[in-house]
Amino acid sequence: MQSQENLRQRRTAPKEVRRQQLIEATLDVLAEKGVSGTTMASVTGRAGLSLGIVSLHFQSKDNLLTSTLRYLAEEIRDAWVNIHRDASLSAPDRLRGIVAACFDPDICSPTKISVWFAFFGEASYRQVYRDMVEEFDDERTEAIEECCMQIKAEGGYDDVDPEALSVMIECLCDGLWLNMILYPSWLTHEAAKTQIEALLARHFPKHFDLPPDGAGRGL
Repeated sequence: MQSQENLRQRRTAPKEVRRQQLIEATLDVLAEKGVSGTTMASVTGRAGLSLGIVSLHFQSKDNLLTSTLRYLAEEIRDAWVNIHRDASLSAPDRLRGIVAACFDPDICSPTKISVWFAFFGEASYRQVYRDMVEEFDDERTEAIEECCMQIKAEGGYDDVDPEALSVMIECLCDGLWLNMILYPSWLTHEAAKTQIEALLARHFPKHFDLPPDGAGRGL
């Protein structure tokens, strides 16, 4: 049970703090109950705030969910975009940095992965996902493709298609995320990154080392 003092502090916190409290509570409820099972009341109950507070900040459940989705998308972008723009890094290191950001434990947590797949699995919210997150996804895919193009030129990998490889990396990341929530004791964050490294090593053997056998199996 929350103390009266904690509840008072939550209810009198600055606007941006209350918004963050509500988004974090929404993440927890979405991970547990999915999109259909998430209500304004369940979110405010988890946050220890009144129903009027969530209505004041988000007006509706749809606004709350889309704001939460945007928060997740912006969090991932903030983690990789500066790495990609760092001219002091080589193309392979920038590509590693983008991949590492996707598997950062704070971003790639069981709760947040569950929320992503809650949106993927809810037919009525797939279009919401596409409308809001497609721009973020496209930007990251283009960044990966740019790195692949530079590595291809440096290494003379004439048979590599950077566009196809960038899509392959994105799809593998999605698949690894799914396995991380289905088999959390088997696939670790480091093991997931190792599997991406193995894919890159097969396409760019002069720039990436093939991991030892079993290195990407998690345990």
